[in-house]
Amino acid sequence: MDDVVAKPDGRWHPGAGARPVSGNDFAPAGRWFGPADRPLAGWWTAPARDSLDGVVIAPPLGYEYWSTHRSLRTLAESLVHIGWHALRFDWDGTGDSAGDPADPNRVAMWRASLACAVAEMREAGLERIVVMGVRLGATFALLDGAALGADAVVACAPLSSGKHWLKELRMLGIAAPDAPGAVTYAGLIVNAVDVADLANVDLVKRPPAATRRCLLVTRTESLDRNLIAALRSDGRAIDVHQCQAMTRMLDVPCEDAEVPGDLIPHIVAWLGEARTSTRRFRARARTATDVPWKNRLLREHFVRIDGLAAVLCSLPGCNPDTAVVFLNSGSESHVGPGRAWVDYSRTLALHGHACFRTDFSGWGESPDEAHAPGRPYDAHCIADTLRIVAALRERHAHVVLVGLCASAWVALKAAQLTPVDGVFAVNPQLYWRPGDPVEALIADTRRRRAKARAREALGGRVGLWSMLDAIGVRPMASHWLASLRRRHIPVLLCFAEGDDGLVFLRNRCGRRLAHEMRRGMIQLAEIPGIDHQMYRLWRRRPVEEQLARFVASLTARKAGRGSLNEVPGPQRCADGMLPE
Repeated sequence: MDDVVAKPDGRWHPGAGARPVSGNDFAPAGRWFGPADRPLAGWWTAPARDSLDGVVIAPPLGYEYWSTHRSLRTLAESLVHIGWHALRFDWDGTGDSAGDPADPNRVAMWRASLACAVAEMREAGLERIVVMGVRLGATFALLDGAALGADAVVACAPLSSGKHWLKELRMLGIAAPDAPGAVTYAGLIVNAVDVADLANVDLVKRPPAATRRCLLVTRTESLDRNLIAALRSDGRAIDVHQCQAMTRMLDVPCEDAEVPGDLIPHIVAWLGEARTSTRRFRARARTATDVPWKNRLLREHFVRIDGLAAVLCSLPGCNPDTAVVFLNSGSESHVGPGRAWVDYSRTLALHGHACFRTDFSGWGESPDEAHAPGRPYDAHCIADTLRIVAALRERHAHVVLVGLCASAWVALKAAQLTPVDGVFAVNPQLYWRPGDPVEALIADTRRRRAKARAREALGGRVGLWSMLDAIGVRPMASHWLASLRRRHIPVLLCFAEGDDGLVFLRNRCGRRLAHEMRRGMIQLAEIPGIDHQMYRLWRRRPVEEQLARFVASLTARKAGRGSLNEVPGPQRCADGMLPE
């Protein structure tokens, strides 16, 4: 399948995906580049006029990947308005790119990723290339910009010391029990060897080679004078801009992240208008690729579903009748929290299903369509889910929704409004009701709901809620469970052990939950050791197994071969192969 764009009527047709879908002047086009056996994912935004100037945008690693996503997308769109091509990409083993976070030689592979992004722009015919990076991406831009032939480097809050960054990760991260010496944080793994490599990075003691032009963007509150002095030590010209609002982009949850008002205009002004060229840009793009995963090859496509951006993952040679849709969690892009949706969709695709990692409008790579960027529980997320289901129904017999936290809530609501074949809801917080505040951190929600939580627990202990349920006085969550059962929508509520959403259901809706589970349409699973956002990568396998069994049981049930609790083998593909 080529890159797929949906017509206004929601139907599918092939297209390049580089032109606007709706709302935006310039819509980014997904493309694969780099090694054929280990492709990298990127989003290319092209200007309307002929130009041979381009900017490679290197994101940060760890949680900052998500909190800066909107700012870097806005930067790309702003650059395109003045004639620059812009390529944002995912590092090897991160985002949509091939590879696993636990693979060896991370630092070398990350630096190779930057080189591949620059090479992709050169192969497209661009002549003047600027490398822009944030945090560790900025460090690599400074280290390698000259060797890559960059015309200029823009370094936003670079890490002058790898040791200092590792110290930050150790303070924020979680120790992996099966990887001694490794640092893990928000789905990122830095193993012991790479810890040593990063510890040797010191831009002050060992300044990198100079590029012709360099812009250093620093935090107002922490101007790194030693780094500035080191970069100017050989007489090179370094322009410095102090960004007053950078903390609102880097140091907050992505739900609260903002585009710094004094960041992008300064970068745009510093670069200036791109040069108009009489030569034409070669708009060649690889929109589908084979991605290695667990000793098999999967096929991934950048697609559009009724105008919304998505990545389709499936086995080559398969014609799946089941589409599994992964919805945006929190304010993260389609890769999911800690890249969980990439892991889960690729593993599930090995069972012969078509897995779509999707972006709501205003999220990730989808057009805004006049919606505020990435706000959990926004009403339009339900409408977007209905659009996605309707479009996928034209190609697939069965559609299953997968969501986490807010998107699990959205999936359960959408399933009451349109026919779906199942909902895999991870950590849904069904106490949330329209009009309630939206906190980025569970700790903040717990503080706000402290009195309600105490009341729910007390009422559960004395049997008050069970009595009210028996006479028909029920909270919204209980009505939802009954509605889903009446509509014959199979649901698996999958919770991290002791999750707040599970505590609420057991305390406030215990009688109704038990009743609906006995009726057979609602199932519940509690996963020991997994955290709410599934950052503990070594604990993800039970969730993957629950998801695979659930989807397999749905297809078997539709075929009349069993019930929700009887799990058959995986679907067989057109090539006769079964996943390992």
